[in-house]
Amino acid sequence: MTNDKARREMEALFPGHEKNDALRAAFLAHPDADHYLRLMPDLGCRIPWALVEYGPEGERSQGLVVGGRWSAAGWDLSGRIVLFVQSPTGSSGFLICHPGEQQVVLIGTVPGSTRHPDRPDAVTLLGHVAELTAAWHADAETTRVWHTWALVHNQPPFPQTYAEVAFGGDVLRGLIVGGTVLADGTWDFGREFDLMVEPDMILSLDGRRASRREVLHGTREQGRGRG
Repeated sequence: MTNDKARREMEALFPGHEKNDALRAAFLAHPDADHYLRLMPDLGCRIPWALVEYGPEGERSQGLVVGGRWSAAGWDLSGRIVLFVQSPTGSSGFLICHPGEQQVVLIGTVPGSTRHPDRPDAVTLLGHVAELTAAWHADAETTRVWHTWALVHNQPPFPQTYAEVAFGGDVLRGLIVGGTVLADGTWDFGREFDLMVEPDMILSLDGRRASRREVLHGTREQGRGRG
């Protein structure tokens, strides 16, 4: 695979991937980064790196979310958030966005690395997501059914939610490729759902029996079920 092709595929899976990486590196090198990491200790670990667009029409800029209110549904972009921003000249700093002050829109997220031994690091996780997505695309019938459903419901053209599900000591990670969603657009883990754990293996799981469920990549706008 050429570098250009790999770059295009990563951007398709994780919109804003290159900009996200650049801002993350600059943030971690900033002398005030430790302050924000103390306030949000899971940032870049269980909380993914989120790239957003902000500002008035015609003057939109991009920034990395490093503070605010986080939940399983993602960052609350309608509330107070802190962005790490960088100017074209290379200078960087922090921008506090108050409710209603900026029109903040999510561009995309990139999973963080982990300090937990039972969790994959970012490179491994991204590689697994890319492998599973490529395998899913290779099945013409599966993609046809999903695309038909997605067009009717105005949903993403391919599964974009990668989750970790634990059943006691057994931990499964994969793409959610079927199931039911709640009114807020998140997957309903209280019912059965389909998890693609390997390119040739899709498991139907009963979420009620799981001891732990966590979305490692995906937002409330991503990964709708087949209804």
